[in-house]
Amino acid sequence: MLTNVYAQNTFVRVQTDSRLDSLVEKNIETNKSANGIQGYRVQIFFGSERKQAQDAKTKLLQLMPDEEVYLIYQQPYFKVRVGDYRTKMEAEAVYRKLLHEFDKLFIVPDKINLPKL
Repeated sequence: MLTNVYAQNTFVRVQTDSRLDSLVEKNIETNKSANGIQGYRVQIFFGSERKQAQDAKTKLLQLMPDEEVYLIYQQPYFKVRVGDYRTKMEAEAVYRKLLHEFDKLFIVPDKINLPKL
């Protein structure tokens, strides 16, 4: 497959294998059907009391209103997690910001939402 590209006012013709395009498309479709990718979140609460979980979520939204916050119920426990971080380093930055606000705080691997483009 031939693709025409203009780079710095120069015409470049790139020859690629059409199988590469099909692999990229297949990867995109797989990620869409999986409803997310592996990444990290910061867990700020873990316990059996719904009210305490809701209070932790409210406090977090007041501290970081632009972050995505998730209230998860996995019987018999409630968990409150924040963020959709692709790398552990991104999660660690938020972890450090919240370290003095919550008692039991840790980074967990999780399936995260795809980044908004």
